[in-house]
Amino acid sequence: MSVDAGQDFAFRSFRLREAERLLLRDDEPIPLTPKAFDVLVFLVKNAGHLVEKETLMRKVWPDSFVEEGNLTRTIYTLRRTLGEDDNGNKYIETVPTKGYRFVAPVEHVSQEPLATNEPAAESEVASTAGSGGIWAGFLARPILWIIVSALIAGLSFEIIMMTGSKGTSAALLAPETLNGDAYQHFTHGRLLIERKRQGDDQAALAEFDKAIELDPSYANAYGGRADAKYILFVKSGSHEDVSEARTAVRKAIELDPKNVYALTIDCRILATYDWDRGEAEKECRKAVDLDPQNEGAQRELAFLLGSLGRNSEALQAIDKAVAIAPTSFNKRSRGVLLYLSRDYDAALDQFLQVSGTDPLFTETAWWLLRCYFMKQDYRKAFEVYLLSLERSGASADEIKSVRDTFERSGWNEVLRHIADNFGKRSMLPAGIYAQLGEKDKAFEILDDMSERRAIMLVTAAREPMLDPLRDDPRYKALMEKIGFPASH
Repeated sequence: MSVDAGQDFAFRSFRLREAERLLLRDDEPIPLTPKAFDVLVFLVKNAGHLVEKETLMRKVWPDSFVEEGNLTRTIYTLRRTLGEDDNGNKYIETVPTKGYRFVAPVEHVSQEPLATNEPAAESEVASTAGSGGIWAGFLARPILWIIVSALIAGLSFEIIMMTGSKGTSAALLAPETLNGDAYQHFTHGRLLIERKRQGDDQAALAEFDKAIELDPSYANAYGGRADAKYILFVKSGSHEDVSEARTAVRKAIELDPKNVYALTIDCRILATYDWDRGEAEKECRKAVDLDPQNEGAQRELAFLLGSLGRNSEALQAIDKAVAIAPTSFNKRSRGVLLYLSRDYDAALDQFLQVSGTDPLFTETAWWLLRCYFMKQDYRKAFEVYLLSLERSGASADEIKSVRDTFERSGWNEVLRHIADNFGKRSMLPAGIYAQLGEKDKAFEILDDMSERRAIMLVTAAREPMLDPLRDDPRYKALMEKIGFPASH
């Protein structure tokens, strides 16, 4: 690329050389993945102004379909790379629900030839010019190659400064993997996990398994395998999936006791399958203490706290997750916690926001329905249900039949229609039967969920639609069985 094809920018201790595709801190190269570099350039060029997420994704990934989570991870990597200056000033600001703003002062600077820190022999210059220029020479140094590889992979690593009797030395903790193919399979698996489309969970598992095959010591890949296996359990009900998830978690933690991904999945298994919420909280707390900027760990902690009725703590944790990664999934999760805390108006605001910006995230409709129902706004609840039918591809005749049922027999008959057609394996039909006064049917579903150790049973202690059951001795017995105190 010609030097004239780009610009140079300076902000605080950094210099961004667009044409050379270099980020320098105090004249030292700071490696970035290609897309992270492109995102940074676009933000810097628009410094001080809001850059909407859609614009950023369109500019950086013009020929590819990418999920919002891909951009979120890239921003997270940039924040970790840039860090904060000595005064605690940050570089990239999140504008909730909208996008990002580069907030550091930026100035255009004149382009200068690259400087090297040490003279190179003529033969070395010649050999590097045809195979990566300055980077080839830089990567020829073994310890720096490890550092650069870690940064390019977007992985975490530490330099530990150890002071001994003969002075200070630096010991490098190796990054999780130096196998680029393994890292690619892992990141693709993570994308599939976050995208949550039909078939993505099985495909993600295959990606994680390939990463493990390429690098059997890759702790994060085992964390991903555990994540995928537990999600598959939610759908399959196979306890073998849980066993394999647990094995993968233990392997990840054996390889890296501080692996935040594995600790987070361990927290999920303990809370929703083992019903041991005390140990679950320890694992979640450990994960967020190790990496407070990990949105997955914050979200897992938030759900755990919400299930225990610790609403203010739960909202603090989910607000952190949303600030780190304002994805539809995190914002919808915040709405669920608001609903479970019975703040229906705030929950509605959150769900409507998600529905407006991400209409394909169809699960939101069921939470909207719950909120309107608990507010006794049955007309709006019905309208949400009709919209969900349309988005799911229901025929005009099916929609007309439901509309006729509502006009002829009222909302309760539509509710019964929903429960009968929803299947008896989830919390929503249990709540509907409870509200309709059909307690036996409600407990039949809840008992089945407890036998299967269904993950959403964790919300049973807080679910408002189950209120008609709370005075029933069967409800108390259920709460004791799944590990909630009697007060629930």
